[in-house]
Amino acid sequence: MKKLTFILSFFVAFSTVSFAQNSEKAKALLDEVSKKVRAYDNIEIEFSYVLENTTENIKQETRGDVALKDEKYRLNLMGTTRLFDGKKLYTIIPEDEEINISTYNPEDNTGITPSEMLTFYEDGYNYQWDIKQNVKGRKIQYIKLTPIDS
Repeated sequence: MKKLTFILSFFVAFSTVSFAQNSEKAKALLDEVSKKVRAYDNIEIEFSYVLENTTENIKQETRGDVALKDEKYRLNLMGTTRLFDGKKLYTIIPEDEEINISTYNPEDNTGITPSEMLTFYEDGYNYQWDIKQNVKGRKIQYIKLTPIDS
Protein backbone atom coordinates (compact mmCIF):
# COMPACT_ATOMS: atom_id res chain seq x y z
CA MET A 1 0.00 0.00 0.00
CA LYS A 2 2.90 2.37 0.75
CA LYS A 3 4.32 1.77 -2.75
CA LEU A 4 0.97 2.58 -4.36
CA THR A 5 0.64 5.79 -2.34
CA PHE A 6 4.20 6.83 -3.24
CA ILE A 7 3.68 6.08 -6.94
CA LEU A 8 0.35 7.94 -6.96
CA SER A 9 1.90 10.92 -5.13
CA PHE A 10 4.82 10.95 -7.56
CA PHE A 11 2.47 10.84 -10.56
CA VAL A 12 0.36 13.75 -9.22
CA ALA A 13 3.46 15.82 -8.42
CA PHE A 14 5.04 15.04 -11.82
CA SER A 15 1.86 15.88 -13.75
CA THR A 16 1.51 19.19 -11.86
CA VAL A 17 5.11 20.16 -12.67
CA SER A 18 4.67 19.01 -16.27
CA PHE A 19 1.45 21.03 -16.66
CA ALA A 20 3.12 24.16 -15.23
CA GLN A 21 6.08 23.76 -17.59
CA ASN A 22 3.77 23.24 -20.57
CA SER A 23 1.72 26.26 -19.51
CA GLU A 24 4.85 28.44 -19.32
CA LYS A 25 6.06 27.06 -22.66
CA ALA A 26 2.67 27.84 -24.26
CA LYS A 27 2.63 31.39 -22.83
CA ALA A 28 6.18 32.01 -24.05
CA LEU A 29 5.24 30.92 -27.59
CA LEU A 30 2.10 33.09 -27.59
CA ASP A 31 4.13 36.09 -26.38
CA GLU A 32 6.80 35.51 -29.03
CA VAL A 33 4.27 35.26 -31.86
CA SER A 34 2.31 38.27 -30.61
CA LYS A 35 5.45 40.41 -30.43
CA LYS A 36 6.55 39.38 -33.93
CA VAL A 37 3.13 39.97 -35.50
CA ARG A 38 2.67 43.40 -33.84
CA ALA A 39 5.88 44.50 -35.55
CA TYR A 40 4.20 44.18 -39.00
CA ASP A 41 2.55 47.22 -40.63
CA ASN A 42 -0.50 45.15 -41.54
CA ILE A 43 -1.53 41.52 -41.41
CA GLU A 44 -4.26 39.16 -42.58
CA ILE A 45 -5.35 36.25 -40.40
CA GLU A 46 -7.57 33.28 -41.20
CA PHE A 47 -9.05 31.60 -38.14
CA SER A 48 -11.63 29.16 -36.87
CA TYR A 49 -13.94 29.95 -33.99
CA VAL A 50 -15.46 27.14 -31.95
CA LEU A 51 -18.39 27.63 -29.60
CA GLU A 52 -18.81 24.62 -27.34
CA ASN A 53 -21.44 24.30 -24.65
CA THR A 54 -21.25 20.80 -23.18
CA THR A 55 -24.29 21.39 -20.94
CA GLU A 56 -26.54 22.05 -23.95
CA ASN A 57 -24.63 19.60 -26.21
CA ILE A 58 -23.78 22.36 -28.70
CA LYS A 59 -20.62 22.55 -30.78
CA GLN A 60 -20.50 25.11 -33.56
CA GLU A 61 -17.39 25.82 -35.64
CA THR A 62 -17.10 28.84 -37.92
CA ARG A 63 -14.26 30.09 -40.10
CA GLY A 64 -13.39 33.72 -40.69
CA ASP A 65 -10.66 36.14 -41.70
CA VAL A 66 -9.50 39.55 -40.63
CA ALA A 67 -7.16 42.15 -42.14
CA LEU A 68 -5.53 44.48 -39.58
CA LYS A 69 -3.61 47.74 -39.75
CA ASP A 70 -3.09 49.31 -36.34
CA GLU A 71 -6.61 49.62 -34.85
CA LYS A 72 -8.33 49.53 -38.26
CA TYR A 73 -9.71 46.24 -39.52
CA ARG A 74 -11.95 44.31 -41.92
CA LEU A 75 -13.50 41.23 -40.34
CA ASN A 76 -15.48 38.54 -42.21
CA LEU A 77 -17.32 36.16 -39.89
CA MET A 78 -20.59 34.24 -40.16
CA GLY A 79 -21.70 35.97 -43.37
CA THR A 80 -21.15 39.45 -41.97
CA THR A 81 -18.41 41.96 -42.76
CA ARG A 82 -17.33 44.51 -40.15
CA LEU A 83 -15.14 47.45 -41.12
CA PHE A 84 -13.56 49.79 -38.59
CA ASP A 85 -11.81 52.95 -39.83
CA GLY A 86 -10.68 54.15 -36.41
CA LYS A 87 -13.82 56.21 -35.77
CA LYS A 88 -16.84 54.42 -37.20
CA LEU A 89 -17.84 50.78 -37.29
CA TYR A 90 -19.61 49.55 -40.43
CA THR A 91 -21.49 46.26 -40.23
CA ILE A 92 -22.48 44.84 -43.62
CA ILE A 93 -25.04 42.02 -43.75
CA PRO A 94 -25.47 41.05 -47.43
CA GLU A 95 -28.19 38.48 -46.69
CA ASP A 96 -30.46 41.22 -45.30
CA GLU A 97 -29.15 43.91 -47.70
CA GLU A 98 -28.33 45.94 -44.62
CA ILE A 99 -25.50 48.26 -43.54
CA ASN A 100 -25.25 49.61 -39.99
CA ILE A 101 -22.94 52.53 -39.22
CA SER A 102 -22.10 53.35 -35.63
CA THR A 103 -19.65 55.56 -33.80
CA TYR A 104 -17.08 53.50 -31.94
CA ASN A 105 -17.14 53.76 -28.15
CA PRO A 106 -14.38 51.72 -26.44
CA GLU A 107 -16.36 51.63 -23.16
CA ASP A 108 -19.28 49.86 -24.88
CA ASN A 109 -17.04 47.09 -26.17
CA THR A 110 -17.93 43.77 -24.51
CA GLY A 111 -16.15 41.36 -26.87
CA ILE A 112 -12.74 40.87 -28.38
CA THR A 113 -12.00 43.29 -31.21
CA PRO A 114 -9.82 42.08 -34.08
CA SER A 115 -7.03 44.42 -33.01
CA GLU A 116 -7.01 42.58 -29.66
CA MET A 117 -6.89 39.13 -31.27
CA LEU A 118 -3.17 38.88 -30.68
CA THR A 119 -3.22 39.98 -27.03
CA PHE A 120 -6.58 38.89 -25.55
CA TYR A 121 -5.03 35.67 -24.20
CA GLU A 122 -2.90 37.66 -21.74
CA ASP A 123 -5.71 37.94 -19.20
CA GLY A 124 -8.37 35.43 -18.15
CA TYR A 125 -7.12 32.26 -19.86
CA ASN A 126 -5.22 29.10 -19.00
CA TYR A 127 -2.73 27.93 -21.63
CA GLN A 128 -2.01 24.37 -22.62
CA TRP A 129 0.63 23.12 -25.06
CA ASP A 130 -1.41 21.10 -27.56
CA ILE A 131 -0.71 19.03 -30.67
CA LYS A 132 1.76 19.81 -33.42
CA GLN A 133 0.38 19.22 -36.90
CA ASN A 134 1.58 19.42 -40.46
CA VAL A 135 -0.76 21.83 -42.29
CA LYS A 136 -0.11 22.40 -45.99
CA GLY A 137 3.55 21.49 -45.55
CA ARG A 138 4.11 23.70 -42.49
CA LYS A 139 4.46 22.45 -38.93
CA ILE A 140 1.89 24.22 -36.75
CA GLN A 141 2.06 24.13 -32.96
CA TYR A 142 -1.37 24.48 -31.37
CA ILE A 143 -1.96 26.14 -28.00
CA LYS A 144 -5.28 25.45 -26.27
CA LEU A 145 -6.78 28.44 -24.45
CA THR A 146 -9.41 27.79 -21.81
CA PRO A 147 -11.24 30.67 -20.10
CA ILE A 148 -10.61 30.81 -16.36
CA ASP A 149 -14.16 32.11 -15.77
CA SER A 150 -16.64 30.05 -17.79
